[in-house]
Amino acid sequence: MASKTPKNTVPTSTTRTGGATTTLRPAGVQAPAATKTVKITREQIAQRAHDLWVKNGCKHGQDEQNWLEAERQLKAEMSR
Repeated sequence: MASKTPKNTVPTSTTRTGGATTTLRPAGVQAPAATKTVKITREQIAQRAHDLWVKNGCKHGQDEQNWLEAERQLKAEMSR
């Protein structure tokens, strides 16, 4: 027995036309949003954490908070 394809759908497949690749999806389904891959190095975080430490008066015992804040800031900046 042949399977039936619901109305308003097209098979999901990839086709090549004139060098371009087109992906067909079921009707009403949008392509996933493009996401940026953000790579933040330990050195970038360390520099920002140090800057925060200096900005906040070189208070000792705040290293973890500075590190986490530095990481948060850099991720926010990179995702824009």
